[in-house]
Amino acid sequence: MARLQLKPSVIKKLFALSGNQCAFPGCDQHIVESSGIVIGEICHIEAAEQGGERFNKDSNDDYRRSFENLILLCPIHHKITNDVKKYPSPELRKYKSLHEEKFVREQLSVTDNIVDQAIHKYMEKHNKNEGSGTQFNNQAKHQIIGTQIGTQNIFQSSTQEKEFSFTEPMRSVNKSLKEKLDKLRDDATPPTEDVIDFQNNLFKGKTSKIYELPVKELKFRKENGRIKAEVESYEKINGLLDELSDATQDLLRGFLSKNDPEKKEVLKQQIKHKGQLQPAIITCDGFLINGNRRKMILEELYEEHHKNSKFEKMRVVILPENVSLFDIKRIENRYQLQDDGKSEYHGLNRALTIRENIKENYSLRAQLMDDPQYSDKAPQELNTIEKRFEKEYLLPLECVDRYLKTFNREGLYNTISESAGDKEGRWQAFIDYSNFYYSTLNNPTARIKFGIIESEIGLIENAIFKIIRKRNLKSTEIEKALGKVHAFVRGGNLKKYLGNDSAKKHLINIAKEVDEDIPESEKFDKEGNRYSEREIDEKWSNTTAVKKGVLGNLMKAYKAVNNHIERIKPLELLEDSLKKLNHENMKIDELGVENYKLALGFCRDISAKADELYELIDKERGKYNSLGKKAK
Repeated sequence: MARLQLKPSVIKKLFALSGNQCAFPGCDQHIVESSGIVIGEICHIEAAEQGGERFNKDSNDDYRRSFENLILLCPIHHKITNDVKKYPSPELRKYKSLHEEKFVREQLSVTDNIVDQAIHKYMEKHNKNEGSGTQFNNQAKHQIIGTQIGTQNIFQSSTQEKEFSFTEPMRSVNKSLKEKLDKLRDDATPPTEDVIDFQNNLFKGKTSKIYELPVKELKFRKENGRIKAEVESYEKINGLLDELSDATQDLLRGFLSKNDPEKKEVLKQQIKHKGQLQPAIITCDGFLINGNRRKMILEELYEEHHKNSKFEKMRVVILPENVSLFDIKRIENRYQLQDDGKSEYHGLNRALTIRENIKENYSLRAQLMDDPQYSDKAPQELNTIEKRFEKEYLLPLECVDRYLKTFNREGLYNTISESAGDKEGRWQAFIDYSNFYYSTLNNPTARIKFGIIESEIGLIENAIFKIIRKRNLKSTEIEKALGKVHAFVRGGNLKKYLGNDSAKKHLINIAKEVDEDIPESEKFDKEGNRYSEREIDEKWSNTTAVKKGVLGNLMKAYKAVNNHIERIKPLELLEDSLKKLNHENMKIDELGVENYKLALGFCRDISAKADELYELIDKERGKYNSLGKKAK
């Protein structure tokens, strides 16, 4: 008995009847990502070999690899169904039958690319587990075998002629720029080739030729994820940018120069003394996908060293003309978003890029699997990583969008943070608030615990957004009491305030008493020029209404929360004790006969303690008076 290789025809039929969903009841996990990556797994109902789950010694190898004995599951349910007691063969056959019946009338034909991926993935799993069989490079686990991901149709309905297309649009090429670069490019000095992470080149070990081009002929892309917030905000106010204009190139250069200036200086010294170690990656018409910072540095060094030809040209790998927009996204993700020691996108730009990729069918899971540090993670661990990315990037970004909408600033992401080094940025505050919002404010069970009713949610969020917009509390007393803004909006802190009825009332008053904006007429200077959004923030923040409404209510909330701490001083404790003894509810006739003896005991103890305290206080007063007389 030996494990036989799977038949492509069987795999095609298996995928055709899958509906592109895991066959486990209630699971809607895709088998093939919209980007074209196969993430599902081919599973045996009866094991292919002795020692495997549900192995049937009375069967044969041909049946074991047959359509009837195979089922498509997501990685999680593949592992779960290894529990043979809970999931015997008849149970899995039932799952398979019920699932496939749903898609009999809408069978989907599957490309050879999908079949290749599925078989390679199956064999890799077998090789890893058993150490036998045909060996495949481990990088193939999440790579496409055959045609590039996303540039082809994945499924096509054979009965309704309905096409399920994941075809990615090709990037339009500026022909005149391409022709110019074709004439200007020179073969690079050794090394003359490099393997770049484009399509399957890394997996295949396919090299690309390196050229040298004048730095001044290369252009920045406005789609660069590093400056996504800045570009979107600028275009929101000023209209679309023309990448070919010198003014736009200068603007993009300015945006890029603000990101991680410290790391830029380190790279500058490296290039100055060692040269360009790795080639940049550009489109065939000269737009940089990877290497924007190097272009800026070479430009600076060229001028600083009196137009030294050493810094006049840039080493580049030129992508083919038929590159797709999806190809570019994957290159950017692989080179710029990965944690490989290069300058990181600051959080907001990274969040915006991740979300845009998801909207364009490049799922978060696929983006993570494109990153070498995550590509070999087990499904359960990958699920944890995916949730962490959602928590650190996508959920805070949802809060940012609601914040911008509150202040009629949709799309103006640069008002949140302008660069990685923006010390006045608000991104951290949204990470902290997001954790509280999704765990408590948006959680009915948690809200009940803190006495928050549904109608208060909007008011509480409005108040918190105004506190975040205030940014700088500008009060030593308040900052000493409350800490920095982003610290105040952390979950543990907010729970403390919202769990106190009086403090909650003061926070809600911020929403009710403070306007969202200043009058439109106050947003312009004497010459009629509109102030920047950050300057408008400052003017709003300095109005009397905001100072009183935000700072005043925050201080009242702080005192309400900390009142019990303030009331533990000796004089306050004595006063509180007297108030309780004189309380209107101290009605002896309602004490109850059965409590007389106990109550008399309390009175005796209270009287003794009162006498003791009286003597101690009087003694301390005597010492003080004595010291006063000696001083005279």
